[in-house]
Amino acid sequence: MRAPVSVLTTSVSLLVSNSHAGVIYSTGFDDYANGTLSGQLAWIGTGGSWAVSASVNTGQVGFNVIASDGAIVPPSATGKMVRMTTSRFGADRTKGWLDLLNSNKWATASAGGNGVLETTLKLYIPSGVTVPCQFGVMVSKDALTTGSGFVINGQTGAVSYLDGGYAAANRYSFGTSVSLAAWHACTFRWNPTTGAASLAIDGVQIGSYTSTIKGGVYAANLFSFTDFSGTSGSSAYAYVDDYSVAAVPPAAPPCAGDFNGDRKRDGADLGFLLGSWGTAAGDLNADGTTDGADLGSLLGGWGDCP
Repeated sequence: MRAPVSVLTTSVSLLVSNSHAGVIYSTGFDDYANGTLSGQLAWIGTGGSWAVSASVNTGQVGFNVIASDGAIVPPSATGKMVRMTTSRFGADRTKGWLDLLNSNKWATASAGGNGVLETTLKLYIPSGVTVPCQFGVMVSKDALTTGSGFVINGQTGAVSYLDGGYAAANRYSFGTSVSLAAWHACTFRWNPTTGAASLAIDGVQIGSYTSTIKGGVYAANLFSFTDFSGTSGSSAYAYVDDYSVAAVPPAAPPCAGDFNGDRKRDGADLGFLLGSWGTAAGDLNADGTTDGADLGSLLGGWGDCP
């Protein structure tokens, strides 16, 4: 039986950047050549170039480096971005990936306790998409096995996580959606040893779960896939910018009363709790309201988190 997804509705960001992260690769694509992402250099050496797998409509490029696409521009309004194009075949995918296993990038970056693969990117999906499709990121455990990942529905904005593949049977709803026609900052983390995974969008952690696939990291993938049968002469697009992959330490355990995620209970948290009085926002004992019991809990744990 699958472990249920844990969905967090608080507006406090729980994914804090770690200065000890082992950065594997980071790019804004601004120094890339216009045209296909395939073959563009990420680093010197084994597995250092992007590879692309795509069966797209004539005249389309699966992963296309561009400066703009009509009114759609990078989030900074300058530089370049990557346009992802859906496959023309039903239930098929387009994929752009970096080899982290054979390049030894994952082994090097994850040494010293950085056992979680963190993928960050900005993702834009236009509104009015006519092709049933999904866009997101995926981690490959090996050359044949998908470990984990997430996707956003190109027509509705609904967010799902992946476990063992991208078919409908391997997709599980996070129970939330994001707006279309807007850039969203996404951070996906996956621990290949434990299967623990989490997703934050625009600084808010929307859910966590445990994947059934564990055991290793082969490649980090940008990808899209289609949900229709047969072939289609239409294409759908999404846009990616500010992409990075890093090896980071596992997240610290939750700390009751640490509302701003700085790993201590102090005046800032007290202010938040008092400002939430009578609502559920500062509720620490799960009785549905912020009151004296929650104040006592916060004061009883005052100071640094364990």
